[in-house]
Amino acid sequence: MNKEQLWFSDFRNTLPLTTKEEKLLIQYVTVALGQQQKKVKLTNNLQEDRQPRLVFLSLSDGQKTASVIFGSGRGITKAIEEAISQIPRQLQNIKWIKLDIVQSVFSLSRLNLKRPLYKQRSLYGLAFDRESQIAFLPEELLTNNLLNTDLNIRPQNIIKYLGNDSEKAQGYQRILDSDRIQIYRFTTTSLFSENNQSISLYRGHRLFDKLEREQLLAAAFDGGEYLTRAIEPNGKFVYIYRPKTNNVPNKYNILRHSGTIYSLLELYEITQNKQFLVTAETAIAYLLQTFHPYETPQGKVKCVVEEGFVKLGGNALAAIALAKYTQVTKSQEYLAIIQELATWMASVQNETGEFVVHKQSYPEGKVRSFLSEYYPGEAILAMLRLYQLDSQQRWLDVAANAAKFLIEVRDRGLPDSKLPHDHWLLYGLNELYRYRPEQLYLNHGLRLARAIADKQNVNPSYPDWQGSYYQPPRSTPTATRSEGLYAAYQLAKFVGKDEDAKTFLAAMKRGIKFQLQTQFQAESVLYLPNPRRAIGGFHRSLTNFEIRIDYIQHNISSLLGLYQII
Repeated sequence: MNKEQLWFSDFRNTLPLTTKEEKLLIQYVTVALGQQQKKVKLTNNLQEDRQPRLVFLSLSDGQKTASVIFGSGRGITKAIEEAISQIPRQLQNIKWIKLDIVQSVFSLSRLNLKRPLYKQRSLYGLAFDRESQIAFLPEELLTNNLLNTDLNIRPQNIIKYLGNDSEKAQGYQRILDSDRIQIYRFTTTSLFSENNQSISLYRGHRLFDKLEREQLLAAAFDGGEYLTRAIEPNGKFVYIYRPKTNNVPNKYNILRHSGTIYSLLELYEITQNKQFLVTAETAIAYLLQTFHPYETPQGKVKCVVEEGFVKLGGNALAAIALAKYTQVTKSQEYLAIIQELATWMASVQNETGEFVVHKQSYPEGKVRSFLSEYYPGEAILAMLRLYQLDSQQRWLDVAANAAKFLIEVRDRGLPDSKLPHDHWLLYGLNELYRYRPEQLYLNHGLRLARAIADKQNVNPSYPDWQGSYYQPPRSTPTATRSEGLYAAYQLAKFVGKDEDAKTFLAAMKRGIKFQLQTQFQAESVLYLPNPRRAIGGFHRSLTNFEIRIDYIQHNISSLLGLYQII
């Protein structure tokens, strides 16, 4: 700690920084830490700064949670040097470096900590009084739930997080016992360095101004590698992983299992990397164990059964996954099984084209009232993918009748704003139109894609919401819509609707830029208990770090879609 003990109450002015100066500062840190030999010449603005400055250094070897070190001084260089002087000797092999420079401070005084605070926990840090020397970055607040979603301080979590620092733990207890509590909320400029590459961060992640083709493939590849690490010997995936607590809930979903197989096979098809095929084959072996016999008017067939239920979507996604395997490997091993799955789906379609069974108990056969907006679209695509393998017109008929029902009955009279944003249906309509070029399919496909593009966040309150859907936005709803826009782009190009294609491509690019922010990379795993495990995974939202296999599935598929058209 420096002699003057500058604190948040001493802060006066923002330090204006150009992009060049941001890079120079993070390089200045890397040189001081011995990560870089080249000497850094700072600008006069930085060298001559004498204002009270507060900084945080977050340092990790890439394996363990980052150590966070606070520094202060008269001038930015003095503050950085003071932080560096406090780095523990045992902190070796530093690979990831993050520098946070405090740029604004808001002071408030409270009688107690029971009332919620102001300012988002993911954008504003939290500090207490000077005597305590306790301050947390926004990422620490979020990752460790030091503030909950209602912005209430969680004393027990703070005490746990302070851990072995008995001096600070005692200081926090003193704060809890105080008659009046001094609190500071603050913002920072965040800069990250890995392998001598400097990156500016917002909300703990990078922003994506432009997209490179190879960058899309690399992101999809990283997602695939996460899945290869998440496959268990029995063929199940780690369905949900909660990186904040390094915890795996005991839940599963066979539909998302099948969808994940499909995305791995898409990735294998493009990269020809055998690890993705092997992982998919291991997962297929588990999927096959869920198949059980079922009697239909056409005879005994196989169905996917999970927890005593057969689902239209379960059979459809299994068929889509196995059809993809058949297509990319040229193996006929699963063709008969796909046909049996399709036979069951066809058996639950009535004369209007509606699939009247979405969920059915097994083996009793009792039909549940549950209806999914997405199962029919999945079934349509499954039929088309099977038709592409065996050329039997009956599958094409099932797909066409189902599409007509959805367009002419289910969605009849709905305004564009109320149309279900069904990416599976868009996949299906794009392919159905190639075999049966009816205006009905074309018009609805283009209409649905326009409706999706119209709902996109294009002037949001926060820069990292750009290109997303809903407020606050989530990763997977954006990824699925990007998938749908990819299919619609192909359809528009096929019929020469270039303006529509241009609109869909632009919306897809915006969506992908948002999605990439939700992929765990080095800078966003710094504060997790097991940083390496999360890398490559896609999390639920910008502030919810849960990873689930379907989040990765849909992001991989949409990334590969854009990769193939730019």
